[in-house]
Amino acid sequence: MTNWATRVLWLSIGVVLVLLPALPIPAWVNAPDAGPNWSDHVTAWAIGLPVVLIGGLIAGRVTRGLNPRPIEWPRLPHGSMVCLLTIGLLTLSGFAMRDAFAGNPHLTDEVAQLFQARVFASGRLAAPAPALPEFFLIAQTTVTEAGWVSQYPPAQSALLAVGSLFSAEWLVNPVLGAIGVVLVYVVARGLFEPATAVVAAVLWAVSAWVLFMSATYMNHVAAVTFALAAWALVLGTREPRRWHFVAAGCCLASAAMARPLDALAAAAPLAVWLWIRRKGLASLWVVLGSVPLAALWCYLNWRQFGGPFTTGYALLYGAEQGLGFHMDPFGRQFTPLTALSNAAVAVRRLHIYLYEWPIPALLPLGVWALSVRTRSVSDLIVATGILAAPALYFFYWHSGFYPGPRFYYVAAPFLIIGSARAWTWTWNKVRGRQRWGIRWDASVATAAVIVLVWSWTSLVPSRWNAYKTQLSTLALNPHRELQDQNVSRALVLVAESWSSRIATKLWTLGAPPGLVERAFARVDACRLDQLARQPRDPSGVSPRLARDLEELIRTSRPPAQRVADWPDPALRLDPGHPLDDTCRTEMRRDLSGFTLYGHLAWRNPIGLDSGIIFARDRFQENEKLFDQYAGWPLWKYAPPADTPLGPPVLSGPRWVASRETP
Repeated sequence: MTNWATRVLWLSIGVVLVLLPALPIPAWVNAPDAGPNWSDHVTAWAIGLPVVLIGGLIAGRVTRGLNPRPIEWPRLPHGSMVCLLTIGLLTLSGFAMRDAFAGNPHLTDEVAQLFQARVFASGRLAAPAPALPEFFLIAQTTVTEAGWVSQYPPAQSALLAVGSLFSAEWLVNPVLGAIGVVLVYVVARGLFEPATAVVAAVLWAVSAWVLFMSATYMNHVAAVTFALAAWALVLGTREPRRWHFVAAGCCLASAAMARPLDALAAAAPLAVWLWIRRKGLASLWVVLGSVPLAALWCYLNWRQFGGPFTTGYALLYGAEQGLGFHMDPFGRQFTPLTALSNAAVAVRRLHIYLYEWPIPALLPLGVWALSVRTRSVSDLIVATGILAAPALYFFYWHSGFYPGPRFYYVAAPFLIIGSARAWTWTWNKVRGRQRWGIRWDASVATAAVIVLVWSWTSLVPSRWNAYKTQLSTLALNPHRELQDQNVSRALVLVAESWSSRIATKLWTLGAPPGLVERAFARVDACRLDQLARQPRDPSGVSPRLARDLEELIRTSRPPAQRVADWPDPALRLDPGHPLDDTCRTEMRRDLSGFTLYGHLAWRNPIGLDSGIIFARDRFQENEKLFDQYAGWPLWKYAPPADTPLGPPVLSGPRWVASRETP
């Protein structure tokens, strides 16, 4: 039964890796995420694959008359090798964080969790609610009765908070990624022979996806590290004891406090191991180990969001953010065909981003999965670990990308261990064999060397440079520029797009973020601006606003269209709806240049009452802000007037006086 199930799972993996990305499913479905430009990569692989194969065959042909003894496996101490790989990955990912990403967050997910990290580091569970939220509120955060909080579970922010205490938030994920080298080795050694464990550690250390993920602030890195720790405690131990299972439960709970679905995926291979080993009592110890942290998480939810089982996701986006086929939070129908398209796109990205090789990254694993019949129990566990995350996220409406198919990152350790298993199996088959005038061990070794050298001398540096140059605006650091000028106190007005300012205003008036996103996908921006400008009661929150937005969405038929060649791709206007003077003024401001506010806001001091404070420039509404910061040095951060599409620059200072408009 077990062998049959293992063969079915590996055949499924082979089909998914080899056949699914070849199908033009995204084009059939017209899904929101069309994925990478697949044909360009196929063309590149049509060159890379023959070069690698022919190079390997030539080496095998040339070396056939040399020493007939089989090529020996390098006899290096495994501990020393793993240590060197760990140091190498830590160094490279830390350098990538500082060089390619400039130590800055690039996604709203990172910004929100860095904001919460600063809150935790200050000794609070929530920041004080800003008196003028329209100037400071950022995406994926909200104001509750507790104060201003991020929507995300707390684990990643807690780890970043530790880094924040040493002014080293940027170092947290590189350290976690490097720890992964050791943990991958331990897990693979527990499942297979030492040679496979060494290859797995090497593949983890040379994985471009692991490198660049470890150079971000994303919570996927923490979730995978906790998952690896749980696997190492059980799968990597010859005879786990009671404390191993308790500690594994604690690690799974920690993974859940970073990414709940990832923790479920991480539990699947452990469940298979416990089932095969008939360790029913051990399952109870795993559950028991998870209880303290689960209770802590419930307490944090109660304090931050008002209920032990209320998460920030649900509070901001409602039931639509959950699993299943339904209308997503942004008003799009999520169907099985869309889910299949998302899966195809994710697998395509795995082939590209996992290693950045001149051949499809998972083609060797896919071919091995389809061709090998004899399987072990360990193969069943690896197959479960590979398939668990894709199976869960198949039912999730969003297709996450940055920098790679990030929802599948929890499957990366087992994809890498499976690749190591395929490589060592192949090596054992060809060692010392000569056929058709070719020495096959030399061919396989040469092909592997060509792939790695090509990758790390050309493809990985190209990807590194792409991240560094294409995201250059997000690499700017006006906070550091002001510090270099010995500025210790300043109010910095950040020019943001009209649509972003409308969205923020609607949030502060009580509109659910998902509903605002749905509105921006259909409704004329000027009508939304007019709605946001309507007089409100003294509390500032309108109980009717959600109904008004729903009505605008319902009556916007056909939907408003994007404005062609406009600097803000989110802007939609209805030619049949006249622009009032305020809307015309806002459009002129867009043409004068704008930038992003959110990636600067996390640097604001908790309390917004000292130091360097970044605030959203709201132009005619700024008088309220100036009243609060009267006497402060005033700076602006926006593109130069003569280069509205150029990078933003600091200008100033002036001094804030009450009722002064810059």
